[in-house]
Amino acid sequence: MSKAQFPSLRMRRFRQTDWVRRMVAETRLSVDDLIWPIFIQDGENQSEPVAA
Repeated sequence: MSKAQFPSLRMRRFRQTDWVRRMVAETRLSVDDLIWPIFIQDGENQSEPVAA
């Protein structure tokens, strides 16, 4: 039984253009993707600390 070897030549022709590289790239996380947690409490001008 023979084991498959990693190819010595990696075909990259599909990744030559920027839009294709972005399409197949790993996920990127930026500040714009994050959501601020908002806690609403009944009443006016009341604040209560939230345990983290």
